[in-house]
Amino acid sequence: MKRIISLIMILGLVVIGVATYAQSNLDAFPVGTTQMVYQITTEKMDTPQSLGFTIVSRGNDDYTVSMNIEATGTADQLRGFGFLFTGAQMSYAGGENVSYSPLQALMEQRSHLQAGNDYILPGGGSFEDITSLEIAGVQCLQGQFIDPSNADTRTTMAFSISDPVYMFPLVHVEELRDGQWVTTLKMELITYSFTPPEG
Repeated sequence: MKRIISLIMILGLVVIGVATYAQSNLDAFPVGTTQMVYQITTEKMDTPQSLGFTIVSRGNDDYTVSMNIEATGTADQLRGFGFLFTGAQMSYAGGENVSYSPLQALMEQRSHLQAGNDYILPGGGSFEDITSLEIAGVQCLQGQFIDPSNADTRTTMAFSISDPVYMFPLVHVEELRDGQWVTTLKMELITYSFTPPEG
């Protein structure tokens, strides 16, 4: 059952990223074709999952967006495949709920974020230990989202600051168990490319 929850959580994360916490509006994508591939792993799935986005911008507010989700597993593991749900809460494999709503404030102000600074979020959370790094050729700022109501959970997230992306380049959720941090979810951008239009 936890494996099914893990897969449904991944699909829910897709909708959360696209509908609520999309890194860029479609009008931020240049005319041409932008392709992104993410690798998703959870502690309850045996094989990493693949999530791909292709955004074709033709100019004049004309776009095509396609999404490809590839999951490998047993029939039981994939029973929930195809069910997408929305909301600002993600239920991950550990069974805890972490609210990502405060990150909306960061998304709105991400152009002002700076490495080395910590930021207090609405509701008492914070975004800390911010560093600059490159993920799949995309320049990012990475930090830890701290939710004081869930002290046994920490989430490392990266925001793109150089290229338009459809979802966070990195989401890494860990749970504290018996004094050790255990990864319950990791979603990372592994491929990013842009192809200008022909002619």
